[in-house]
Amino acid sequence: MNRLLFFKFVQTIKFMPKSTKKLSSFVSKQLSFILLIFIIFSLNLNSQEISVSNENVFNPLTDDITKKIPPLDVLIDSALINSHRLKYWDKEIKITEYELKSVKREWSDGIFFQGEVKEGTWTSLVFVQDQYGNEIGTLGTTDQGRYSIGLGMRLPLLSLLDRGNRIKLGKMKIERNIENMLEDRQAIRANVINLFNELLIQQNMLKLDIDNIEFSELTAEMADREFQNGKISLGDLSLIRDHLNIARYRYVDSKTSFIKAYVMLQELTGIQFNELNNWE
Repeated sequence: MNRLLFFKFVQTIKFMPKSTKKLSSFVSKQLSFILLIFIIFSLNLNSQEISVSNENVFNPLTDDITKKIPPLDVLIDSALINSHRLKYWDKEIKITEYELKSVKREWSDGIFFQGEVKEGTWTSLVFVQDQYGNEIGTLGTTDQGRYSIGLGMRLPLLSLLDRGNRIKLGKMKIERNIENMLEDRQAIRANVINLFNELLIQQNMLKLDIDNIEFSELTAEMADREFQNGKISLGDLSLIRDHLNIARYRYVDSKTSFIKAYVMLQELTGIQFNELNNWE
């Protein structure tokens, strides 16, 4: 843009009048016009920078907090998702579900398959008849391979009778973990709602404390003049100044409570809010 303005200025000089007075007047007008453009352009940039920088800054004394942080339902959902306690209970529920499945399958521990294979030379007694019809026993050897397969079952009586109780116990553990998780969900919801309302209350308290401080400071200034003029005693002046100190203390207390709730709500929800500006 600077080069464009300079180029226009040079072109204008080429067609300037020859008179010296007219030349100086013409040049001064051109310089004034260029200077005015630069001033307007710089002010525009500064205003844009200020507006952009203020978008991410929150002043509790002037801004509405409900427009600077997400809605309450969004904060609650984010806090539930960000909760490590709920993630813990979710894993506990899955663990107890797997344990219950194992209990239901324990009956299969007593069922077994058994097999046996044998190979070798076997000696056996064989009876044969001689030519006279008499049976004569003789020992003979043969090479054989033998195998056996069997199915067996061994179920301890106590485990069999107690199986129903252990299944009920596993189901009750699952229900207990679910109840604990629901209880923690309610606690998180209540905590977010309390912090949100605390922010609204403390912001209103801050504005009231500011008005109270301004009124107390004005009263203290008037009391100083009346004390110098001898219209009030030192005790009355001390009492008025005590009211001013109490107003300032309440403001600091409200400010501390506001910042605490603001930071805790960010930590609980896992959402980074707008930065607090340097406000006194």
